[in-house]
Amino acid sequence: MKKTLLGTMIIFFFSLLFCAAHTRIADIRQAPRKFHDQTVTVSGTICNVITLPVLDVGIFQIDDGTGKIWVKPKHEVPFMNEHISVTGTIKVGISIGGKDFGLILIEGDNEF
Repeated sequence: MKKTLLGTMIIFFFSLLFCAAHTRIADIRQAPRKFHDQTVTVSGTICNVITLPVLDVGIFQIDDGTGKIWVKPKHEVPFMNEHISVTGTIKVGISIGGKDFGLILIEGDNEF
């Protein structure tokens, strides 16, 4: 009985930790200046992909159910409808290839 209770408590604790580590996209979109240059983790489904092979640039949009945000990946662009978690730095007022994205999450240590 004690082992079961302890196991359940450990699983609950790690579930809380995992959930607490993610930022809702709605919160970022509601106060973008508060998150500017801050590192966050978001999780969601890929809902839009843009690639410019000539410039070797690709970005994607992720939807967590509360909102959408553009992401500049560290490496390759994931596939549509893939569910992922991304950690990176929020930037406000970014343009890529002449297109204004306003608010974007730059994964990892990408340099612009």
